[in-house]
Amino acid sequence: MAAAGSARGGQPSGPDRLLRGLWRRVTQPAAVLGLLIVSLLALPFAMASTLSGAMAAQMEVQADEISTLASSIRSYYADNIVSRLQASGGEAVFSENYRQIHGGIPIPATLAIELGDLFDSANADRRISYGFISDFPFAKRVSQPLDGFEMEAIQAFRTNPSLDRYARLKQSWLGQPSFRVATPVLMRQACVSCHNTHPDSPKRDWKVGDVRGIQEVTVRGLDIKGLGRFGYLMAYMGLVGLVSVGAAAAFQRQAGALERINSRLQDSNDRESEMGDQLRSQVEELRLLSAVAEHATFGVSIADMRQSDYPLIYVNEAFSRITGYPREKAAGFNCRFLRGPDTDPEMVEAIAAAIREGRPFHGELVNYRMDGTRFWNRLTLYPVGGTTGRPDFYVGNQMDVTALHSAQQHDLDQLIQLSEPTAAALSSLEELLAHHAALQASLQNRELLSDTMASFFATERRSLEELQAQLEANRGAIQQLRSELRPRESAPPSPEEPRP
Repeated sequence: MAAAGSARGGQPSGPDRLLRGLWRRVTQPAAVLGLLIVSLLALPFAMASTLSGAMAAQMEVQADEISTLASSIRSYYADNIVSRLQASGGEAVFSENYRQIHGGIPIPATLAIELGDLFDSANADRRISYGFISDFPFAKRVSQPLDGFEMEAIQAFRTNPSLDRYARLKQSWLGQPSFRVATPVLMRQACVSCHNTHPDSPKRDWKVGDVRGIQEVTVRGLDIKGLGRFGYLMAYMGLVGLVSVGAAAAFQRQAGALERINSRLQDSNDRESEMGDQLRSQVEELRLLSAVAEHATFGVSIADMRQSDYPLIYVNEAFSRITGYPREKAAGFNCRFLRGPDTDPEMVEAIAAAIREGRPFHGELVNYRMDGTRFWNRLTLYPVGGTTGRPDFYVGNQMDVTALHSAQQHDLDQLIQLSEPTAAALSSLEELLAHHAALQASLQNRELLSDTMASFFATERRSLEELQAQLEANRGAIQQLRSELRPRESAPPSPEEPRP
């Protein structure tokens, strides 16, 4: 199944994904920096702990060595001096007060005590001390009370005869550490005979193997407070730790600043890329619009409203075809060069007002081509860019509608031709109405007008009056169209260059 799953997708197993995810998290810059800071901060404590452990191990070895040495000396003395003297019947006397007895030699306990004094005096700083301690001291011997460790050790040895060592380590970060080791002092045959018969012995039922007391060795470590160089080392490590933390913080700040700079650079690159895309899109759009404007059937012109006198900066081919002005004679000039004698001043003022207010314009006016011929121009203007009321450009569209106006003029001519027949018809109709009224009056005077004839005359008169009103309306419409559509007659101007 595992092989099939691996063959299907090649995906790592669950533990692999977990390990990879953990590795990615651990190798992140922030995680690495955090581990570095923790390691630097923990370095002084690790050194102190290492030194303390090494010191404790050294103290333990020293204590064991001294204890073994003292035990060996005591055993050797008991087995090879006291026992041999007892067996030989020698005159030497072994006693705890051997110094006051002629030929006296110390008993093992006295030897152990005095060896302890020798050990204590051997080191001036009292770093190593040795003691032979019992909870059953001789009556005339001055002894110090047992402390807790010593009582516990004696009790432990008596409770557990197989126990041969009882130790305690006292750690101290700022003080002086110490290591205490106790070994049992067991009663031998020579010791039992002596103690059970000695007048100052507090106990007289000793047996071989009983725990008489303990032999204690105490090794004290170096006092941290007094170690100036070690203090300097700790201070130096602390300073290194602080400097490392500061450097790490500075690195973190620099890394953050670089990350922000990279982020801003990436944003700038993204914006530049986006702007480049937009620019390319706009260029394509402008290219398309330029192609559309260039091939349009109507004129297109652009005036720059930011320059003095609002010159044209672009005209298309249709503009040149309609007006007769090529681009090199139109660009750079105000479009007023299209005006002429028949250009309506009111229309010119309407265009100027629209430009001043920054709004669009649409209308028709008479303009003149470069050769001086007149044409009707359907003009559309609209603002582009800038702000409301203050555009940067005006785009103009021109259409030649002269043919339309010519058709209207032809229609006007036909209407004018109908004006005379209309006037004649109105005159004849007036005469008919007058005759109709006279005939009706004559019949009425002669009492020949019946009701039927009176109704006929009334109906006929209404019809004639309606026809008269329609002819009057037609004549009025003809006169209004004539006044609106007939252009002012004037001679065309001679061809000239564009007027700036």
